[in-house]
Amino acid sequence: MPIENAHPSRRHVLGGAALSGLALMTPAIAAPEAVAIAGNGPRLTGIRRVIVDTDPGNDDALAILLALDAPNLAVEAITVAPGNLGPDYAQQVTNALYLVDLAGKSGQVAVHAGMSHPILNQPYPVATFIHGRWGLGNFEAPVVRQTVDREHAVDAMRRIVNGSPGEITILALGGLTNVAMAILRDPDMARALKGIVFVGGRYAAAPPVPSYNVLVDPEAADVVFKAGVPMIIVGADVFNRDSIFTDADFDRIASFGTARSRFFIASNELRRTFETSHRGTAGSTNPDGMTVATVIDPSLATAYVPLYVHVELQGALTRGMLIFGDNIYTNAPTPPPNVDLCIQASRDRFRAMVDTMLAKA
Repeated sequence: MPIENAHPSRRHVLGGAALSGLALMTPAIAAPEAVAIAGNGPRLTGIRRVIVDTDPGNDDALAILLALDAPNLAVEAITVAPGNLGPDYAQQVTNALYLVDLAGKSGQVAVHAGMSHPILNQPYPVATFIHGRWGLGNFEAPVVRQTVDREHAVDAMRRIVNGSPGEITILALGGLTNVAMAILRDPDMARALKGIVFVGGRYAAAPPVPSYNVLVDPEAADVVFKAGVPMIIVGADVFNRDSIFTDADFDRIASFGTARSRFFIASNELRRTFETSHRGTAGSTNPDGMTVATVIDPSLATAYVPLYVHVELQGALTRGMLIFGDNIYTNAPTPPPNVDLCIQASRDRFRAMVDTMLAKA
């Protein structure tokens, strides 16, 4: 059943409580419209060359390490977006440089600083409550040999994408300001992009709350969602259920005794404590890591929902929400789907992928 006709008398709201920290997590229920990937997977497939646009907090760190370690992905650049640390944007850049070094890719993958604040420079919640003062939990990233590239992130995106039309996918793990600015400056770039993979949103019944990565810069998200670029969203339905690391997982990872495993433990300690004490979870969630894992191994994602999404830009309580569906009051037709929302993935295979990467010396 086409998603636009599935519920003719209601609108759906995509939240993202695990990203926003604004609500307690609730069990995710796969909706009837969910489709198994074997029968109807996402339209965006065959991802090989990527730009990682990120706001390095602790879940971004895992995602970056996975992307840099994956033999089937070529990370063309890392661009730093507004997001988790708010005004302390420079710390996010420092974190990105350190993670390239930790992955053993120093000097091989450029890190580009970009937009340090949202397009309209509107305030948004800073997520240090879960990412810590330095973004990496209780871990303060040291200064490494590699320095930030002189080219602005927006210019780097345009150069890389336009230089290889139809080949580059942006893994958007933070606010969408850099991506939106690149599209606004160069509309042809949107047509040259292979696609965008974004972290945020929720499909199953849940408290409607803004998705953090949208809340950072709703105007930028609005530009990106309307750009016509093939897009996958990995939503809270997945990472609230399938990307959780429990005490047993942390004990197993600690036993690896590698620099990567020690970093994972230290950088996630605050997230682990916050989510178990304030959200009642069995451990820490890793939304960005799970998102990148589904790109590395697409079969890890097992259910998608195609849908039309737009961004709510107004309202003190609703700004930053992702909304889709028809409007029974205006009878305005619902446009064709502009995203494929991943709502189910394999937790066991995700943990196995993380274990393999963290166990490397």
